[in-house]
Amino acid sequence: MLNHSSKYAELTDEQFLIIGKIVVEFSNMEFLLGVVASRLLITPEFLGRSYTDKLSASALQDVIINALDIHRRRYDFKIISSAQVDDIKKAIQRITQIRVLRNAFAHYCWTRQTDTEIFGTKLSGAIPKESNPDKDSKIISNEELNKIYNEAYSIVEHLTKLIQELPELKEDIEILKKLKFKNKNFNA
Repeated sequence: MLNHSSKYAELTDEQFLIIGKIVVEFSNMEFLLGVVASRLLITPEFLGRSYTDKLSASALQDVIINALDIHRRRYDFKIISSAQVDDIKKAIQRITQIRVLRNAFAHYCWTRQTDTEIFGTKLSGAIPKESNPDKDSKIISNEELNKIYNEAYSIVEHLTKLIQELPELKEDIEILKKLKFKNKNFNA
């Protein structure tokens, strides 16, 4: 609402554009996190989406971290290598940083501070603490926004490559041969 208070408070077209690009890349990240989770859970991607589509990015990250721990402790890196586990964990850390900022874009009220900076606030009802008076507000420059976008884009590219290296359970007749059916004989 702050950007509606006057024509001088409205974000510039450049600021709107950069924020939009960040949000689009975050959506790509969220989708790819679902694919990573499906691969780690050794589930066909489409079936995995029935589960992952309902999860927030944060919950998807938790599922992935848990699956990585299982691959380490239970399967002793026989399916996913130690290097892949480390790579995915690093990607998760990078995503967390972007997610925090994406949440600020979604939940703060933003206004143009200058043509090169935006100011966001939660408009919180809490009294600011002396130890952290700026907890519920942020100032971000256009340059910082561009860096955030470039990082988000880089993460999407990295996740795409990472997924190509993870084992994939395809939806074909072979999947039926791998299943055990109780009281049913399946001949494919």
